[in-house]
Amino acid sequence: MDRIKQYFKAKRAKIYEKDYKFLMNFLNDKELEYFKKLPVYEKRHSLDVCYYLIDKYGIKEHDLLKAAIFHDIGKIKAEITPFKKAIAVIFNKFPLLANFLERYFYFLKIYNNHTEYSAQICKEIGLNERIIDIVKHHHDKIPKDEDIIKLQEADERN
Repeated sequence: MDRIKQYFKAKRAKIYEKDYKFLMNFLNDKELEYFKKLPVYEKRHSLDVCYYLIDKYGIKEHDLLKAAIFHDIGKIKAEITPFKKAIAVIFNKFPLLANFLERYFYFLKIYNNHTEYSAQICKEIGLNERIIDIVKHHHDKIPKDEDIIKLQEADERN
């Protein structure tokens, strides 16, 4: 049921002027340029993850907030629509099938490996090693880093 809600939330996603004002407080021009490459629903998701961290934990530290903003930036390497994301989630219930299909469906490869691609893009942007590490490991099964645990929670809830 949560995935269905996520799908319709993505279809209705909007970015507001207040969101860009918020981003301009801690992103430089190059970072903002990369953020703008995300589709609207990914922008909304990233912002909601960021806002969640601020609201729940009072996070003001820019590294974790930037990690929240860029944790899915690797998805810009393929057009991953909400429908394709839904397909990827279903296929990932069957890991052998998902791994096989990655060879034929580029978006699956990107979706399933977006943490690696996101970390690479964060390096391109010039983000620091701390942010890159958080982004790269934001889907680890057993994270030990408190910031990664917080990001996973925020990601899951948004």
